[in-house]
Amino acid sequence: MSMRAVVLSHRGVADELGHVGDWLEDGGFVVERVYREDQPSLPTADLLVVLGSPNSVAEGFCQPPARGEIEAVRQWVTADRPYLGICFGAQVLSCALGGSVRRMPSTFRAFAELDCIAPTFSELSGRWAVWHEDAITAPPGSEVLARLPHADAAFRFGRAVGLQPHIEFTSSIVERLATTVKLPDDGWRSLHDDVRANENDHAARSRRLLDALFDRAVR
Repeated sequence: MSMRAVVLSHRGVADELGHVGDWLEDGGFVVERVYREDQPSLPTADLLVVLGSPNSVAEGFCQPPARGEIEAVRQWVTADRPYLGICFGAQVLSCALGGSVRRMPSTFRAFAELDCIAPTFSELSGRWAVWHEDAITAPPGSEVLARLPHADAAFRFGRAVGLQPHIEFTSSIVERLATTVKLPDDGWRSLHDDVRANENDHAARSRRLLDALFDRAVR
């Protein structure tokens, strides 16, 4: 019997599933897309995936639509439903569960090494595509799985997982996103080139990480 995954994102901005989409397809998930612009209610599913956003849930920057999304995610997670939040999706999860998100002085874009602090999730070790301007402090009662020097980078709470790194990114996704948000070349080219040089490895590690999270945390 097929499982159903709901994916919440914007239309045309940070909406590409990349490696996560490949993993969902190979796992037999039927994917339903819902878009923030439509102010949707979340349909019942076996997994909710929340992707990135140019919006913010950082203290002092959170607008009413984002507060509504925080509440929807809170209801989803407290009902013990599986959840995967990537970048903004991880920030929403933190806020929904009593953690915090702060605005950083500048946007961080890098193919960055995570400090993996959870031995049972060693798949988080290594370098990942990271692009964010808001920094997470994981909620009380959660298990922090990995950190960046300036923020918690991965955490779990029950069957919910938040990941700051963009495990879905390919080099082509980086380029399209940068073009969409009109970044100057020097704002994204280094990340793009690092992801491109490690394209196959990043894809394989993303798949292994998703397998591990789903088997040990989300299922």
